[in-house]
Amino acid sequence: MTQLNVVDNTANLEKLIEIDASTVFPDVFSPGESKVRQRYSRHPDCIVSNPNYVPDEVVLRRVLAWWHAPQRQALGLHGETGTGKTELLLYIADKLNEPVYIVKTHAALMPEELEGSKELENENGSVITKSRLGLAAKAYQHGGLLILDEVDKANEALQSSLHPLVEGKPWPIEQFGMIVNKHAMCRISATANTTGEGGSERYHTSQKMDSALRSRFGWLELGYPDPATEIEIMTRNYPKLPRNLLHEMVGFGAAIREQVYAPDADMQAVFSTRTLVNWGHYMMAFGLKAKAVESLNFAFMGSVDPESKDKVDDTIQRLFDKKLEQPLQALLADYQVKK
Repeated sequence: MTQLNVVDNTANLEKLIEIDASTVFPDVFSPGESKVRQRYSRHPDCIVSNPNYVPDEVVLRRVLAWWHAPQRQALGLHGETGTGKTELLLYIADKLNEPVYIVKTHAALMPEELEGSKELENENGSVITKSRLGLAAKAYQHGGLLILDEVDKANEALQSSLHPLVEGKPWPIEQFGMIVNKHAMCRISATANTTGEGGSERYHTSQKMDSALRSRFGWLELGYPDPATEIEIMTRNYPKLPRNLLHEMVGFGAAIREQVYAPDADMQAVFSTRTLVNWGHYMMAFGLKAKAVESLNFAFMGSVDPESKDKVDDTIQRLFDKKLEQPLQALLADYQVKK
């Protein structure tokens, strides 16, 4: 095992500038309230975020406090599916010109896949083997935001290999016989449905994480946006849809969640903000002659357990009566009259 001496050829991309937070996060910060540090040049590994994303103000402020802290433990964002955990991280990184490296964690992912791979390449007529660092190792070595997506799906072997990485210690890449030191601008984050406590009734594929590994993360919970925020999201995405229709679509989502998360819940379904946005998209994409209920079925009904379908149909009937059975053209005319 040898110590890796990293040669940094990206110094021109590492220059930071301090700017007023209101210039990049105008929905959250007032002018002169706070400052953030942004990369002066946009890194080629930046990912463009959702332009219509509306952040949770409290969680955004907490994540930015973590982002700018001189000593950072790993950040864990947990919450129900579709609450925007990854979107929040991409939104912040995009605004601050930060490169992003996403590792999709799953039960079959092994440590060597996280570290990288050996590949055969043709070079000047000869086939040679080259070592390719994985995205996690690239972020660790050169800096950037590493997102361990769905980290609570990690198997025991992968969890064990994550300890030095999450702790910020020198990381041994055994298959390459090298050690990678954590770059000063590397930030390690993770998303999960749970905090790795195990035994989730809703997320059966979530694994129980090693308690020492869990403790390395500072955890923040994301919930679904409140109705006013979801209406704002829908208005940004679909300004041509009548606002009173958007209100009722958001109300339907809230009614489904109320039943799903009730203490004595007997409904199994997922109606996230993502589902709501998808419903609006396919409502318009299917065209004016399609029944509005078709787009709802397409975006949502795949998450509904067969035993819960009657309850969902009852909720549709209660909130919309027969309105969604109309072609979209007639539905829009009906809501425009009531506008």
